[in-house]
Amino acid sequence: MKIQFGSIVGWTCALLVAAFNIFAAVMKYVPVVPDSPADVMMHRLGITVQMQHVLGVIEFVIIALFLIPRTSTVGFVLMVGYMGGALATNLTHGFTHMEALPIYILFVLLTISAYFRNPELLSRLLKHPVS
Repeated sequence: MKIQFGSIVGWTCALLVAAFNIFAAVMKYVPVVPDSPADVMMHRLGITVQMQHVLGVIEFVIIALFLIPRTSTVGFVLMVGYMGGALATNLTHGFTHMEALPIYILFVLLTISAYFRNPELLSRLLKHPVS
């Protein structure tokens, strides 16, 4: 059985992105101590506890779609939208680019993963067939 380099890179990046997002989704259900840094950040972003729970469910669904090979393209598009919204929310509420650096890193890992797991995505963008 020969395992290709691209497959290893694609799945490694996908699992890193999924692990980070699973951690973030689980943390949305953990009770937060009032006036803790996490509570201050959520208050600064205007996110209520009910919104956190809804966002956690959305995040779990997107992660599942992203990890299932048959639905990974849909999961990729939804993940880009979700993380793009998170980045836009952070930047419009006064966070610096350094504070948003983890999101940038996740975007890079997500793109690498999508490229290696779904080579047809790039061919559709560039309008030439997959080799």
